Amino acid sequence: MESRIKQLREKRGLIQEILAVELGITQQMLSKYERDVTLIKVDILKKIAAYFNVTTDYLLGVSDVKRDLNGQMKMNEALDEYYDLVEVYKELDPCDQEMIWSIIQIVKKTGEKKKSANMQKRVE
Repeated sequence: MESRIKQLREKRGLIQEILAVELGITQQMLSKYERDVTLIKVDILKKIAAYFNVTTDYLLGVSDVKRDLNGQMKMNEALDEYYDLVEVYKELDPCDQEMIWSIIQIVKKTGEKKKSANMQKRVE
């Protein structure tokens, strides 16, 4: 059975290195989790489930239901809020979608660095 973590990662267009950084683990460890070479730690399992908005049971293959009621409500709220953006994105060709996704990732990282720098200033 193919890893559901890998399926979710690829569907979102992420490479292992990026997801690993997001989860605070190494790319090598993520690769082992995806290939079922190493047992996944509970805290990492929870992080992955939160990142992809799926249940841990879904990730483990215990259930085919991706989201519980709260997760589905969260997804519906996000879709309602960003529906127009999603529709425009869907109409783009795959190359442009990949470019937009890369830009979003860069903006996200820049925002995280700014937030971290601001928190550091408050501590000093």
